[in-house]
Amino acid sequence: MGIIGRQTIKSTIYIYIGVVIGFFVRAHFFPQYLSEAEIGVIALLISYGSIFAQVALLGFSHATIRYFPYFRNRDQSHGGYLSLYLLIISIGFLIFLVIYKITGNILVDSEEIDLFSQYYYLCIPLTAGILLFTVMDNYNTVLYNASTGVLLRELGLRLLGLFALIPLILGLIDFKFFSQLFVGTYIVAAFLMVGFIIWRGEFHLNLDFKTIEKSMVRAMAGISIFGFLTGLTNVAVLQVNNILINEFYDEAKTGIFVTNFFFATLILLPSRGLNKIAPTVISDAFKNGDIETVNRIQYKSTINQQLIAVLLYVGLYINLSNVYEILPESFAIGSWVIVICGLANVIQMTGGVSSAIIGFSQHYRINTYLSILQLFLLISLNVILLPGYGITGAAWATLLAMLVLNVLKFLILRAKFDIQPYSKKHFIVMLTAIVCIGVDALIPTQSHFIVDILTRSIPVAIIYTGLNYILKTSRQLNDNINKSLRLLRIQ
Repeated sequence: MGIIGRQTIKSTIYIYIGVVIGFFVRAHFFPQYLSEAEIGVIALLISYGSIFAQVALLGFSHATIRYFPYFRNRDQSHGGYLSLYLLIISIGFLIFLVIYKITGNILVDSEEIDLFSQYYYLCIPLTAGILLFTVMDNYNTVLYNASTGVLLRELGLRLLGLFALIPLILGLIDFKFFSQLFVGTYIVAAFLMVGFIIWRGEFHLNLDFKTIEKSMVRAMAGISIFGFLTGLTNVAVLQVNNILINEFYDEAKTGIFVTNFFFATLILLPSRGLNKIAPTVISDAFKNGDIETVNRIQYKSTINQQLIAVLLYVGLYINLSNVYEILPESFAIGSWVIVICGLANVIQMTGGVSSAIIGFSQHYRINTYLSILQLFLLISLNVILLPGYGITGAAWATLLAMLVLNVLKFLILRAKFDIQPYSKKHFIVMLTAIVCIGVDALIPTQSHFIVDILTRSIPVAIIYTGLNYILKTSRQLNDNINKSLRLLRIQ
């Protein structure tokens, strides 16, 4: 099994353990012990902190994945690359502080002081934690270890968040103290990542500028500029809905949207492990002129991610009524957020690793233009749809922008690299999903929602997997099932 396979499997295991914990934190405990507005405050803190951290990175994470292969040499401490990385983001953090001050003045000086403005100061430590974690995780990933970062982000942060929530549940602290503890979890995760790098013996602070050629500096600066714009717009795309909903409505509507959106994001989870390690391998492939490897990775990613994404979407769709047996009744106004944003995420998963292919090729600038276009579409569509359709309008904006973006990526990959990964097998996957939804319509509703979930989900999952196995839509799916059958001595 190759490095992508090993790292993806490990990452996927960590992600799904984290999902279980995250489910109880975000879908059960948050709605039970925090108000909609308080959930909105936490979401907005993460939104602003994520955007600010991207500003402070100055696009250097993108340059790191692209150019670190030229520095990789453990005997020479990788040319002191980590020192250069930390120097760059230190400058970026100072730039962030200036931006924070400006935006803070706008919030505080506004006519109406909302709840979020009272907690805006927490953006400073939160940004610092996200920034340091991102740098260490990125550095660890280019050293071919993506799974540890996934472990800390997907599992560690959720565990820490749960521990922070316990004293609130017990009535020992109020929301103000909890919000401070919650932000502190990001700082703890960052230092755990630093500790892991030290333990690996890869924490080198011996920068020798003579090892960096001037031509390399110019190249890294150029890609960092576009990486900055791409990274910033990509994060803004993920967070702009929360910010605009808060601007049009309030923290309560933001809290309802983000809680429902959490269920839709479950569809994307299987891609996180692959998206962590694939860019490094794709970057190395481009360095070696190995376009066949790139083509193979893209095909496998589209069909395998689609298989999982469609199954998860069908599972959400057939159990939609059961979701609101878990959430308080007030959150039911966001049901269409799950349906629409879930479909948007299926489209994204079916797109494979197209962003990484474009981003780490000589055409990397295109990714920047696409990200800016997506952000423009999201903002424009939100402004048009939010007033009339509420938070459902934000969901439609997400779907339409995602559809446009992925069609453009497909056309670009075909034109620039002659990559066309789609076949009738992708269409077959969608047909099996329709069959499963039809089967679900025949299943009677059970009195208890947990029994109903099991009664619907298990038969649908078996039928979906069985049909795709028989129709051979994915070689990897068939290989895994065949291995399992051999282990059980059935075959």
